[in-house]
Amino acid sequence: MSTKAVLAGTAAGVALALVVTELIKRSKRQAPKSIKLEYFPIEAAAEKVRLAFVMTDTPFEDVRIPFKQWGARKATAKYGQMPILTIDGKEIYQSRAMVQYAGKLGDGSLYPEADALLIDEVIGLSDDLARDWMPGLYSGMNPAKFGYDGISDDDKKALVIKMRGKFVSEILPKYLQWFTDLLNATEGPFFCGETITIADLVVLPQLKIFTKGVVDHVPKDVLEAYPVLTTWMAAMLATPKIKAWYDAQK
Repeated sequence: MSTKAVLAGTAAGVALALVVTELIKRSKRQAPKSIKLEYFPIEAAAEKVRLAFVMTDTPFEDVRIPFKQWGARKATAKYGQMPILTIDGKEIYQSRAMVQYAGKLGDGSLYPEADALLIDEVIGLSDDLARDWMPGLYSGMNPAKFGYDGISDDDKKALVIKMRGKFVSEILPKYLQWFTDLLNATEGPFFCGETITIADLVVLPQLKIFTKGVVDHVPKDVLEAYPVLTTWMAAMLATPKIKAWYDAQK
């Protein structure tokens, strides 16, 4: 047998061994007995985690705590915040950790190791957008968080218009273009190509909220100048499991 044939046979053997090892690892990945996700009755920080469970067909208890009842639950929350994920009785915090965990359930295709760096890059960009949206968001919810203590209602309204106007005109367009560029760099309709990953599940609810017409001073057509993004969002929302999830929320 020639050296080339021996090397080819060895390479094939190694590849087969890697495939078998991965299959064994997946078969040993035990699904938890119980999962409970607690959050407010809105999408926001918990929605990406919900979607990951939906996409992996992972049963979970979707607990939505009314805002008026949050005070009592907050007293026992580790960091005084939600979402809170309870896996077989153990509480886990931080939504990014949750979605990465959920992405590894099922066949693991939502968070494949081969695309992990790109996925984390997209999620990091999403984190940056969330940070830059905070001043505009809290100008209407809690202006004291950003140093605007004791302002009048009229001043508060003016602050909201100013902060959200700047966000829409100067900040958000940069991110929409960056997300567009990331999508253009792939061969498929999603951030990592033809398959949905947690990168898509993180960005979807973050951008979708701006298109619903429920955020004051953020026009619901704000994405229309970015057809690559609107096409991506349409593909996401048409995905059978995601469509069924949102149809059930109506």
